[in-house]
Amino acid sequence: MILIYEFVVGKAMEIIMSSPLTVTVITDTHYYSKKLGTSGEAYKIANNKSGVLLAEAAEMLEAAFTQIAKDDRTDIVLLSGDTTSNGDFDSHYEFIEMLRDLKSKGKRVYVLTATHDYQWEGVHHRYEGDERVPVPAAKREDLFDMYKEFGPDEAIAVHRQSMSYIIQLQDGYRLFALNDDTNLNGKSGFSDELFEWIKEQIADAKANDQFIVAMTHHPLIAPSPMYEIIGKGDMMGDYDIRREQLADLGVQFMLTGHTHVHDIDKHISPKGNYFYDISTASTIGYPGTIRTVVFDKENKVVTTTTDLVTEPVKFNTKGKDLQTYLADHMIGMIRDVIKAAGEDIDKFADMATAISIRKNVSYKIGWILKPVFKFLNKLKIGTVGNWTRAETGLKKEDYADIKDKSVVDFIVDIVLNLFGGKNLYTPDDNEYKIAIGLINIIDSIIKVLHIPLKKLIKVSDSVRGIIEPLLYNAGIPAYDAIIPIMPVYEGDEVGPQPEPAPKITTVKDSKKGLPIVIITILLVILLFIPLLILLLIGYVKNQIKYGKYLK
Repeated sequence: MILIYEFVVGKAMEIIMSSPLTVTVITDTHYYSKKLGTSGEAYKIANNKSGVLLAEAAEMLEAAFTQIAKDDRTDIVLLSGDTTSNGDFDSHYEFIEMLRDLKSKGKRVYVLTATHDYQWEGVHHRYEGDERVPVPAAKREDLFDMYKEFGPDEAIAVHRQSMSYIIQLQDGYRLFALNDDTNLNGKSGFSDELFEWIKEQIADAKANDQFIVAMTHHPLIAPSPMYEIIGKGDMMGDYDIRREQLADLGVQFMLTGHTHVHDIDKHISPKGNYFYDISTASTIGYPGTIRTVVFDKENKVVTTTTDLVTEPVKFNTKGKDLQTYLADHMIGMIRDVIKAAGEDIDKFADMATAISIRKNVSYKIGWILKPVFKFLNKLKIGTVGNWTRAETGLKKEDYADIKDKSVVDFIVDIVLNLFGGKNLYTPDDNEYKIAIGLINIIDSIIKVLHIPLKKLIKVSDSVRGIIEPLLYNAGIPAYDAIIPIMPVYEGDEVGPQPEPAPKITTVKDSKKGLPIVIITILLVILLFIPLLILLLIGYVKNQIKYGKYLK
């Protein structure tokens, strides 16, 4: 707290200024006890489809916590959920000891639990050979007492049913730790009763001139339009409603996790109020991040910086630096998903859950995806470059150095781009131009066919609007950003809406839609009966083979 004295007509007036608040943010620690097994076929399958480390989780977190303990910028550590891999008691007890050790080194640790931290029936499994053996796991009602020393014991208000709580972090700043593991209506999110409590707490914070720092687990803004399409079920229930309600109530900043994506995005309500979702990547997955956020309400600015885990880890990284090792672990999973999509629908359905595609969806579309991905696994960048020269303006010699690069490798780069929050490609890179050139061709076909894409998928009126953010983030930088604290418009006040961002124009719109549609129609007419027979056979075979998985 800073005291400033202002003299008005000879009389000193005391003005209390709040010092900026600095916090360390981590999430999705997914602690995995070695007692669950670290070898055998069953473990190998689980590890291969996991985007985060399992056997090395303890050592990775030990390195991260050592780094946090040494950081003297703040004594506050926030963890926004999924403390354990799947809620077994051994993982909980071992991780809680790590949290206690961090507290003993002078840190104030505030934790939310989330959906990976319990099992409704109180049972999960460990891996033995090629078998999964049941082990006891925490039920939801166990978690409050297990973790109450990391927040609720210091709280100025607690909502017991949801396990949400309010902390006075320092003068002028309150933490709203909002547990969204169930909205009591079959989804994650806030129940109506919890939201009424949240509104009461917001009103009390405003009345006492407190800046609200909120954290929850599930995102309220998708880290990309693609995620909102394939991973909508992994976002907070009613996220589109809750983010506008929170924005209009004056809650501008929400620290989130769950996606394992390092990202910052914003939503503006119809009243012109801003809401920022600051998502942090998993501590034990690529790229291994620790976020620091500084809230300065007096100067109306929030600053966020990101550190990679650089402390030595006590496991074999096979001669690679840690970030490369984490990337290779994730890349292996992605490559296996793409390979499985072209070869084995059962394996694809099992692995695709790691990228938020539900099993029943995989079984419904797997038979259609299989020939597409079989072709994709053989496709090279040079071939796509030849298709898109009219759109990109590139000559063959311009992309000669990347012509033999696999399209699958490029897709892997895009996924790393998404999770890592980095811009691996810019609009001036030839890979970017070739990819957007192909997408522009697809969009030209959609335009000719008058397909109402926005009406069908809600998030964008073009394929480019879905894919381009995966290639290049033109919005708020995910790692280091300075974000203004915006005014809050209340009552009948309505704030301005920002102008749309200018379109990136390094690639031309395509004119190939009409000729492609005409040629395709002619081919369909000529091959209609054989194509129909093939589709019917494929559909029936899929229903017979996977019918029980489709519900």
